Amino acid sequence: MKPGIIQRIFKDHIDVINATHRLEERSRRAAWNIRTCRTAAQGYHIDECPNGDYRILLNNSCRHRACPLCGATETELWLERQSAKELHCPHHHMVFTSPDSLRELWRWNRKGFTNLYFRAAWHSLCELLADSRWLGGVPGVIAVFQSWGDELQEHLHLHFIVTSGGLACDGKWVDANREYLLPVPVLAAKFRGKFLAYLRVALKAQTDIDKVKSSKEILIPPPGMTLQQCLNMLNKLGRKKWHVQIEPAYTQTGGVLKYVGRYIRRGPLSERRISSYDGKQVIINYAHPQKHTRPSFTLQAKDFILRLLKHVPEKGTHSARVYGLYHSACREKLNQARACLGQPAYQPEAEPPDTHELLRRMFPDFTGDLCPKCHARLITVVVIRPGHAPPGRYAA
Repeated sequence: MKPGIIQRIFKDHIDVINATHRLEERSRRAAWNIRTCRTAAQGYHIDECPNGDYRILLNNSCRHRACPLCGATETELWLERQSAKELHCPHHHMVFTSPDSLRELWRWNRKGFTNLYFRAAWHSLCELLADSRWLGGVPGVIAVFQSWGDELQEHLHLHFIVTSGGLACDGKWVDANREYLLPVPVLAAKFRGKFLAYLRVALKAQTDIDKVKSSKEILIPPPGMTLQQCLNMLNKLGRKKWHVQIEPAYTQTGGVLKYVGRYIRRGPLSERRISSYDGKQVIINYAHPQKHTRPSFTLQAKDFILRLLKHVPEKGTHSARVYGLYHSACREKLNQARACLGQPAYQPEAEPPDTHELLRRMFPDFTGDLCPKCHARLITVVVIRPGHAPPGRYAA
């Protein structure tokens, strides 16, 4: 389908949904931005030729993290930053999955729950890899949280991209076993224990020394559940088997980075996966058709919108994080590891490139920022957002 199909679906059906459903603020804001992206409601910007030969007024993008029309440049910038730090060694792809019973707790505590999810997975991995039986060093990790499954249903899991090796205490690089980084049952059990322990602590209003926590540190039980019922549920989950997957190491990490990077912005669904929309139903191709008996699935337009909005993160939630050697606080250790692997020291880009520069990197043949008369690069001279009056010389 052509770009903008999701925006069209929202325009066709969001008014009915607003009239019949009580959407949360994050969902309402996301829906409004998706619907109005690149329209007059978002304001405008003016690009001018430096030689005075040309001027054009364009509607602004909404730049919302859930909008499928936005985020391409932000995703590319994130990928460039990770690639610049990347250690030239094989990497493992891991997936940490939590039981479905925890989805209700996540719905009512999205930000706090996600923070604890990341913390439990990283602490479990870090402690095991510090053991000389498995590695005896500190790895580099890129982690991404996803809340959806193949049919946009709720399915909470973390993707970890982990170096197949790490920096030992003596400053030497230690290679891991590319086929067998860790015993999966051991990692799954440790992750289960840590995550449940963190959730139990977060559900209590006070610390062990009776110090009152701030509201940001406390998880609230879902409606219809008491605190004790939540704790009982966690106890039951502690007796079940949790799922963790570790794939053999990849020599090239570019494909894995792009796989997880495409979910950093633009929402859980690429518009290219939508094969048909007739005004009522949406037919969507599976991202992994080899896992299914049919190539696509069908949703009513209303259900399609509600499923997308379920996965809009709370403001301030970081869905992608870095740990170990890739963390900014470990710059010295990262450069030690790079030296061991024959790489130059990591030099972060002093100033991130602007949108036009990123577009030229992504699309070498891009000419949309050139003056049609003299072919000079256009310069953005004015940006007007809603609620801001335009300069006098550009006023209507």
